[in-house]
Amino acid sequence: MGLRRRVFFPLFGDGIFTQDGPAWKHSRELLRPQFSHKQYQDLEVFREHVDNLISDIPTDGSIVDLQPLFFRLTLDITTAFLFGESVYSLVGARGSARRSTFAEAFDTAQAYIAKRFRLLDLYWLIGGKGFYDSCAAVHKFADDIVNRGLDAQGNGQERHSRYVFLNVVANDSQDRTSLRQQMINILVAGRDTTACLLSWTL
Repeated sequence: MGLRRRVFFPLFGDGIFTQDGPAWKHSRELLRPQFSHKQYQDLEVFREHVDNLISDIPTDGSIVDLQPLFFRLTLDITTAFLFGESVYSLVGARGSARRSTFAEAFDTAQAYIAKRFRLLDLYWLIGGKGFYDSCAAVHKFADDIVNRGLDAQGNGQERHSRYVFLNVVANDSQDRTSLRQQMINILVAGRDTTACLLSWTL
C-alpha cells in the first residue's frame, strides 16, 4: 500500500483499503459474499431514498446540480444497507442533528483524505483539529450503530427482517473496533463510486 495506509488510517483504520498480505486477504474474503446480486434484489431499500431525492429536485424548471444530491442519495442508501439505519442526509433540516453531523463530518474527513493523498510524502502537512474531529465524529456514529447491533444480537433480538451487512460481518468478528473499521471502508466504496457513476451518466 505504500503511503496509502498512513494517509487513510485516521479515518479508515484497518480495513480493505489500508491492509496488505493476509490481513487484506481476510478482509476480501469477509466482504466478497456481500456483493452477491441476490443481496440487492429487494428494491425496498432504495424506494424511500429515491423518493427523497425526487422531492429535492426543483419543480419550477430551474437549473439543479444533481451531483451533490447523488452523493447524499448513495450515502443514505449505503448506510441503510450497511448499518440497518440510514443517515437521511437528503431530508436536510427534517433529519436529526446527529445524523446531519455524521454526513458533514464524513464529507469533511474525505475532503482531507483527498488532499493528503495528492501530497504523497508530504501528506502530514494536511490534518489538524478539523480533520481529526471529523474522523472522531464518523467513528462515534459508526460505533454507536455497531454497539446497538451487537447488543441486539446478544439479546437474541432480530433488528431487521431484510439483509443488513453489519449483522453478517458481525458473525465473523465481535471486535467492535474492527467492525467499525470494516464498515467505514466499505461505506466509502459503496457511496462515492456509485454517486460519480450516476453523475456522469445523467
